[in-house]
Amino acid sequence: MNIPENLKFDYLLSLDKHIETEGKDNKEKTLKRIFEITKVIADLGFGENDIHTIVKDEELYLRYDKWRKDNNF
Repeated sequence: MNIPENLKFDYLLSLDKHIETEGKDNKEKTLKRIFEITKVIADLGFGENDIHTIVKDEELYLRYDKWRKDNNF
């Protein structure tokens, strides 16, 4: 079983937003969202290595980039 692609995209989008965000309060909100998605992934039975593979997958980044543009994120 694989992590659903839409969940991977949400995770990557949350990471991007965290990097792009300025201000302590906003950083805390974006970090909270990252933790929420991480919990959903963990609740599905996936572990730390599975989450690491999300950020290392170059092909996923290409699909994510297209998804982000198609959805105006």
